[in-house]
Amino acid sequence: MRPTRAEIHVENFLHNLRCVRSKIGERAQIMPIVKANAYGHGLEIIARAALESQQIGYFGVATEEEGARLRRLTLLPILVLTGVLPDEADVFLRHQLDFTITDRETLHAIASRARATGARARVHLKVDTGMRRMGVEPEDAIPFLREIVSLHESIELVGLATHFATSDELDQTFFRRQLGAFDTVVREAKGAGISIPLVHAANSGAILQLPKESAFDMVRPGIMLYGYAPSLELQEKFGAELQPALGLVSTVVFKKRVKAGEGVSYNLRWHASRNTQIATVPIGYGDGYPRLLTGRAEAMIHGKRYPVVGTICMDQVMIDVGDDDVKTGDIVYFITPTRDATNAWTLAREIGTIPYEILTGIAARVPRVEVNP
Repeated sequence: MRPTRAEIHVENFLHNLRCVRSKIGERAQIMPIVKANAYGHGLEIIARAALESQQIGYFGVATEEEGARLRRLTLLPILVLTGVLPDEADVFLRHQLDFTITDRETLHAIASRARATGARARVHLKVDTGMRRMGVEPEDAIPFLREIVSLHESIELVGLATHFATSDELDQTFFRRQLGAFDTVVREAKGAGISIPLVHAANSGAILQLPKESAFDMVRPGIMLYGYAPSLELQEKFGAELQPALGLVSTVVFKKRVKAGEGVSYNLRWHASRNTQIATVPIGYGDGYPRLLTGRAEAMIHGKRYPVVGTICMDQVMIDVGDDDVKTGDIVYFITPTRDATNAWTLAREIGTIPYEILTGIAARVPRVEVNP
């Protein structure tokens, strides 16, 4: 195995899952979002841990490929959260994946394929309460639901959903407006006698800020399951409750002394200010360690932080370790599975992004290794 690896701390993931449960109470189901290779953590590792926890009732993914891959592990319902094209319907039906429905043309195309194959498609209607990405308008939700129900021989209405655009902000004005609009649709559906097994809306921000009000029948936690709040504002407020589940690790493979004034790496962007030692580590932007971190990152060896120096290469980085006793074979952490060191938020802030991008950007060539406590 390569010395560069992503260590997945399953106990931290399970801690975060328990945190979700403690916030929402016992009534609502939990749908862990495991899209993008479980936010870079390894779909199979995370799915197995979630299943063994016996705390979940669903899974959420972004693509049919992810759903088919996950179906090999479980018989639990799997919802594909993004829109679907009619020519994808057969794959969904074959792997018993739930559809997210947002328009009538697609609904009827799915119903047609379901009738032709003798299957019954499971669908969730998405309502656009303000995200403006996808979904039916709230005023069209009840007629649309009635249309779904009318197709009951080939279509099973499973869920009603929306997505919050600003639940990661401390200002809850728009978040509450969306929540109110969705709640109105839910009440109107009940008043119209439409039976909806699962109403769901809450993402990580909603679970952290308004868990009881937004839980409905099921919640959809994503980034918080992996140990991070979805914004810096919420990280400062709630981050201490969560435990990062991933460590990005490699090993010193070479060390040499350089003299004061000598440049290091491509284009010699960094020059040593003193005689020092440079440790070379086999990780780079080809592994998902962003080149934009050049001159901005630190790594940890033996619990001490050292600057990553020179241009980050595709496959290697250099670390200024001074005169410390750092040796070939020493372990180096580029992302630590802790809140108070070099974690995904630390890196994200340096390059103006979010931990989602750091974690999902870890390349497929980096092995995911489960770490037992």
